[in-house]
Amino acid sequence: MQDATSMNFTTSDISLAAFLVMRGKRLLSVGRERGKFEFIFESFSESENELEQEYVRSEFPRYDAAMRQLKRRLYGP
Repeated sequence: MQDATSMNFTTSDISLAAFLVMRGKRLLSVGRERGKFEFIFESFSESENELEQEYVRSEFPRYDAAMRQLKRRLYGP
């Protein structure tokens, strides 16, 4: 989501944030807002929609899902 006041990109999705870091996007800050993660990136030339579509089409969501599945098996009941 584009932050209207500064035109930075903000997301609470840790997987999307990791993808953006891998793409070389500059992470300005990390924090928590009302119990949710908040990752703020410097604005970039690609549109939010373009990057999210690239993320969805990549192998990254499958990798992330596999990691979550393995963690559930390790730490689950």
